[in-house]
Amino acid sequence: MQGTSQGTPYGRYELLRKIAAGGMAEIYLARQWGEGGFFRDVVIKRLFTNFVEHRPTLRMFQYEARLLAHLGHPNIPQVFDLGIADGTWFLAMEYVDGWNVADVWRAGVRARNVMPLHVTLGVVMQVCEALHHAHEARDKAGRPLRIVHRDVTPQNVMLTRDGVAKLMDFGVAKTDARAETEAGAVKGTFSYMAPEQVRSRPVDRRADVFSVGVILYELTTGSRLYRGNDMQVMTQVVEQDAPPPTSRMPEYPADLEEIVLAALRRDPRSRIASAADLALHLEHFAMRHGLLVGPRAIAHYLGEIFPVERVAEEDVALVPPSDPSAEPRTPAAEVVEEIEDISGEVELLGDEEPAKEAGPSFARLELPEPIADAPASAASDEGSEPRSDAASLPPEPLAGFDDPDATGDRPVVLLDAKKSDGDEEDEGYLEDLMRRLELDDDAESDG
Repeated sequence: MQGTSQGTPYGRYELLRKIAAGGMAEIYLARQWGEGGFFRDVVIKRLFTNFVEHRPTLRMFQYEARLLAHLGHPNIPQVFDLGIADGTWFLAMEYVDGWNVADVWRAGVRARNVMPLHVTLGVVMQVCEALHHAHEARDKAGRPLRIVHRDVTPQNVMLTRDGVAKLMDFGVAKTDARAETEAGAVKGTFSYMAPEQVRSRPVDRRADVFSVGVILYELTTGSRLYRGNDMQVMTQVVEQDAPPPTSRMPEYPADLEEIVLAALRRDPRSRIASAADLALHLEHFAMRHGLLVGPRAIAHYLGEIFPVERVAEEDVALVPPSDPSAEPRTPAAEVVEEIEDISGEVELLGDEEPAKEAGPSFARLELPEPIADAPASAASDEGSEPRSDAASLPPEPLAGFDDPDATGDRPVVLLDAKKSDGDEEDEGYLEDLMRRLELDDDAESDG
C-alpha cells in the first residue's frame, strides 16, 4: 500500500480532512491506496467510540452499510466497505464532490442568482428516481425490501459538479429486512415527515412522496411549509392541509400547483402513489413549458454559483505537467494566483455599468419558448390530472419572504422568473433574503 504524508493513516485508508460530524458519527474525506499507484477518494463515516458498546446504534450503523450495498443507482452513493480500524467502526462510501441543496440555495441568494425552476425540477426528479429504485429493491432471494427512506430533506440531497443529485443518509430507513426495535419511536425530520410518520403509524413509499412534496413546495415558493417548534410543526402536519402555493405566490403555475398538492395530501390513499408517478408528472410539466431539466442544465447553474476550481494535487496527478523543467507548483501558490485572478476580474467588472438583472433568468441557457398548447398527459394513481392552462412561467419573482421570524430549517429555493429592467422591488427582495440569511447565521452562532 502506498500513501502520502498529508493525511492520517486509518486502517487501509488515509484520512485527509474532516467534513462534518453528527450525533453518532463523524465524516472524513479519505483516500484508499492500492498496489501499482492505485488510489481513489472515499468518504469515511466513523462511529463515535462511545457508541461501540451501544448495540442499537451499532446495529443501525451496520445496517445502513448492508442496505446501501443492495442498491445500485446513479442517484444513490455506493458503499465500498464496512469494518473496524483503530478500535472504531467505519463505513467507506462514494465521495460526492459537491454541495447539498440547502447550501446551493444559500449560495444562490448571496450571489443574486436564485435557483431557476428548470434546475429545481431536475433535482427533484432525480431524487424521485433514487427513491423509486430504493422502493422497488429486492434482496438476493428476490424478496422485496420495501425500503422507506424516512428522512428525505434538502440537507440529505447532494448535487455533484456534473449536475447529478445523490440521495444521502439511509441511516433511519425502514425496511422489511429489519424489525423495528424501538416501537413508537419517530425517526426523521419533523418538518419533512408525512402525517402517518408523525403519528408513528406504519409507513410505505408514499411517506417519502410526501417528503419530496414538501421539498418541492419550498423549492418553488421560497417559503417554509411548516413553521414553529417541533410540537407546532407536528400539529400542522397532522391536522392542516398544505396551503395552495398560489396563496403565497399568485403567479404560481396552476398545473404545477396540482402536482404539489397531490403529493402533499394527508391521506396516503389519495396521495400520488409513488416517486415514479411524481417524477412522471414533473417531466410532463417540464415538457409542456419547454424546460430543460437534465444534469447539464443543473451543472451549468452550479458553475455560475461555485466557479472556483479545486486546489491542484501535483503529487497524485496522472497527467505530467506540460513543461517538466518548470518548478513544481505548490497548492498555496495556486490559491494565491486564483485569488489574484478573481480580484482582477472584480476590478474590471467595477469599470462596467452594473448589471440590471439580479435574479435568475432562462435567457442564459437559451431555453426554448414555453409550449402553451401542449396537452397534459401525466397521470397518477390517486392524484389530480395536471392542467395545461398555465401558458407561461410567472413573470416576476416572489414579492417577499414571509415570516422573517420563522424558526427551524431554512427554505431552499425560489421559483425561477425573469426580472424586468429597472424593477427596484426585485433588488429589495434579494436584499431581504440576504438580510435574513445573516440573521439565521447569527442565531446559529449564539446557539
